[in-house]
Amino acid sequence: MNQIFRIYVFNRNIYKSFEINKRFAGHSKWQNIKHTKTENDNARATLFLRLRKMIRDAVLEGGSTKPTTNAKLARVIEYCKKSNMPSSSINSVLEKITNSKEKTQSALIEINGPKNCIMILKIVSDNIVDTKSRLNTILKKINAKVSVGAINNSFEYNGIIITNKKSTLEKATEDAINVGASDIENMEDDDKKYYKFICEPQLLSKITTKLKSLDYHIIDIREELTPLFVIKLSDDDLKIVKLAQEKLLKIDEIEEIYDNIDHDNL
Repeated sequence: MNQIFRIYVFNRNIYKSFEINKRFAGHSKWQNIKHTKTENDNARATLFLRLRKMIRDAVLEGGSTKPTTNAKLARVIEYCKKSNMPSSSINSVLEKITNSKEKTQSALIEINGPKNCIMILKIVSDNIVDTKSRLNTILKKINAKVSVGAINNSFEYNGIIITNKKSTLEKATEDAINVGASDIENMEDDDKKYYKFICEPQLLSKITTKLKSLDYHIIDIREELTPLFVIKLSDDDLKIVKLAQEKLLKIDEIEEIYDNIDHDNL
């Protein structure tokens, strides 16, 4: 934290007062440079942490650590390189996943926070028990605890498959019904058009395979949690929750945090 020292000089000449101010100004300049460097280093570390999580997520969803057979992993690696993540760091993450003794698992942990707000943590880990133990240390500090049933009662939980736009929406709707999807929507991003297939999360892999057999190009596969209602927190509670979420995201295995909090006044 930067501190400002105000020096009151009584019965001293102006020259000495100027010298004191000049000396402290030099010290302040050095502190500013140091602070800026620290901020840049922290931002880079946070970015790389996020990229490592994206790589693991892509491997889990695509089922392979080889970008030649895992389209999502290939796209993530390309993004990592554009973000100036060294190839050695990318390879290190992939090697760690390959050499993992236990099979990597994905889990959703439901958290009951201040004023009964709900947070859903998506965890990708080869040791779920250990990960839960580490996140409990943070949760205790904000009087939050693991709960059960919040996903079904407070969130709409869907599997999402994004594909290229192939044929007409009418034909795509027919395909959606045939593969077992519950709905389909048009999507547009950067002037490019896509289809968004919506299904039960547990059917993601099965429906993805069926869509591939119908010559759909798979752009993305993910789970999506949308709150059915939002909780409004006081400014103090919002700050507590935001700080807790920042600490939770520093746990390497936590991929995403969903919540039902009104963030409009954050």
